[in-house]
Amino acid sequence: MRYVWILTLTLVLAACSFSRGRSKKPKPQFVAAEYAPYATAGTSAVVGQAFLKTRGGDVKYGAGNKVTLTPVTSYSTPYFESGSAKLVSPSDPNVEEYTWSTIGDGEGRFVFEGLPPGEYYVACWITWLVPYGKGTRTSGGVARRRITVGPDEVLENVIVYQSG
Repeated sequence: MRYVWILTLTLVLAACSFSRGRSKKPKPQFVAAEYAPYATAGTSAVVGQAFLKTRGGDVKYGAGNKVTLTPVTSYSTPYFESGSAKLVSPSDPNVEEYTWSTIGDGEGRFVFEGLPPGEYYVACWITWLVPYGKGTRTSGGVARRRITVGPDEVLENVIVYQSG
């Protein structure tokens, strides 16, 4: 019986050390050179609308919500393409200097002007209240899209959405 106990303990410890030995994905690093093309004002613009479509087919607009425009880089991509609603924007404070933001109008429409050409992520966190028990709870998500705008281009009718 003692040998069974020792064998079991050995296996448990081995399993624990194996799981601790696995490395997590390294956090992306801010690379200033990737953001350099976005450091000066440009002559491009993006005009669009942000909304979510619920499972029931209702449309929830980004009315009064913050819409952000962030350059596509090796740092921002893992955040925006993770599929997680919690990761709507990179956390490094250096990125703020290269992130544009505005507020969606009553129909979630937005305009970004004076942009340098390049690739961007457009994102808008949209929430609303739904009945829950005797009260309500918040529902929603992130409408996001990857876009490319050229020099002196006005990219119009950019639809940023997430469906049910």
